[in-house]
Amino acid sequence: MTEADLIIIGNGMACQRLLAELVQQPNRPTKIVVFGAEAKPAYNRVLLSGLLSNELPDSAAELASPAWYAKHNIELICDDAVMLIDRERRLVVSRHGRYRRYQQLVLACGALPLTPGYAEDDSKHLLPGICHFRNWQDLATLRLAGQQLQHAVVVGGGFLGLEAAEGLRKLGMQVNLLQRSTYLLNRQLDATAAGLLQQQLSVRGLSIFTNSEIDSLSYKRGQLQAVRLHSGQQLKADIVVLALGITPNISLAQQAGLTVNRGIVVNANLQSSDSAIYALGECIELNGETFGLIAPVNAQAKQLAQTLCGEDTAYCSENTATQLKISGIALSSCGDIATLCANTSADSFDGSTEYLDAERFEYRRLWWRGPYLAGAVLYGDTRLSQRLNQLINQRQPYYGCRSSLLLGLIDNAEKLTAVSQPQQQDAA
Repeated sequence: MTEADLIIIGNGMACQRLLAELVQQPNRPTKIVVFGAEAKPAYNRVLLSGLLSNELPDSAAELASPAWYAKHNIELICDDAVMLIDRERRLVVSRHGRYRRYQQLVLACGALPLTPGYAEDDSKHLLPGICHFRNWQDLATLRLAGQQLQHAVVVGGGFLGLEAAEGLRKLGMQVNLLQRSTYLLNRQLDATAAGLLQQQLSVRGLSIFTNSEIDSLSYKRGQLQAVRLHSGQQLKADIVVLALGITPNISLAQQAGLTVNRGIVVNANLQSSDSAIYALGECIELNGETFGLIAPVNAQAKQLAQTLCGEDTAYCSENTATQLKISGIALSSCGDIATLCANTSADSFDGSTEYLDAERFEYRRLWWRGPYLAGAVLYGDTRLSQRLNQLINQRQPYYGCRSSLLLGLIDNAEKLTAVSQPQQQDAA
């Protein structure tokens, strides 16, 4: 039985970013072992939609070659998920019977896709004709569907659902997209921006149903034929793609007796309830917060690499601007947009500034709480995203012309903050 200085469970994007940070550290662990459940080494999941629509070659998603792992003395074990963590003996056991001891262990288990009850059998297996859009196997399934099938229903109006729908449409399928909320990307956009997005996607040929959910599935001789909505409407469906969000993968940590809640509970050092075990990425929970975006996970990887090499560092969560591009349409948002749009609390915001050019499909909206920027949505032209994100995260009061800020007419960075007495603001 071999012993490693460091074992990482999970070979996804979080793991690969951690490895990239570790190999730059002078005091890095000498012997590193990585276990991955997938047969393929780490790849960029963000690019799956581009691969599905054949806009990118498969090689574009590769994050590191096998030679890279060998060069840095990293043992990569693919297609062999860890099934057991023995904390007392500091030992992990894999599905195929590999045993490895560790000095330090990192859980980068990622997240699992959400599955509604109508889509699975009593054994929690997906029914025929149902798939997720989360990994390389899902990509292969959808590629085959694009070649052989005609009608697709995509469930979920978030980023992943929209990308899956657009990818299948580009493969020639007739695609209906279902969003249970009143508009698309309801966590990132307001109703106006979402309306522009729906208009552009509909013109391209995507059929979008908001306030819609599947009630039941219709099969004939074991083959999926259609879906029935709660409204009673029936839609043809040779395949249903689920993109309803994710939940942290905590099963292994829970089995090992680590403290878990929604995610694996960690402190600011990304350390679990066991001092020898750390975690990062989509599987963790820090101060009640979970993480699903690339930017915070990359920041966690950088901090954790330093911690594993003996430095005393801590991760501090920030609001991160969500910058997306859906089939060539640029979007950006920062702040708790869903709460700002709901405006359920008295102090949610006290004003907003908007700009709309419907002909050019450009839209911007800024939410204000006193002199502080509370949130921002940009559609079509997202060049102001970084500037607005900085203003929100650094909690800098802004007393200048809000319309000028909205239109990007303030060039000097020092004008974003006010060091003098407040001046008259424009009407929000």
